[in-house]
Amino acid sequence: MLQLSQNYWENFIAVLLAFAVLSLIIERALYQIFDSKIWKDYLEKRINDQLGADFFDIKPWISVAVSVSVVFKFKLDMIAVLFEKTEPKFLSMLITGFFIAGGSTGVYKFFKQLRKLREAHYHLEIFKKKAEEEGQVSCSENNIQDKSEK
Repeated sequence: MLQLSQNYWENFIAVLLAFAVLSLIIERALYQIFDSKIWKDYLEKRINDQLGADFFDIKPWISVAVSVSVVFKFKLDMIAVLFEKTEPKFLSMLITGFFIAGGSTGVYKFFKQLRKLREAHYHLEIFKKKAEEEGQVSCSENNIQDKSEK
């Protein structure tokens, strides 16, 4: 089983904020390119004419390429840092690059999911305490879900 150090949650928040800031920096930098007249009037129009407007949106792929390049250039590995590993790994660096490529929308959705997980965990703990107080020892997952949804 995975052992977490006592300062894990402080480290977790610091790492997430650092990578969220990096994600926003890259997003704003790419916005300058994607909002330029050259991009809109020439490059995007040419791509749309050749491939079809709905067929291929190149912006997310450029964002992924830039983000993954930054991650590999500076050997940034969000997962390794979170779990206090010394050496970055290829797959976790790739995942880090994809996380960063998500930009502000990706960061927002990630934190929204974390909030939902925290709320579910909170409801589960309340249900367990009530069950212990009432003398119930075992709880099925269905009962936990029914109680937490109310």
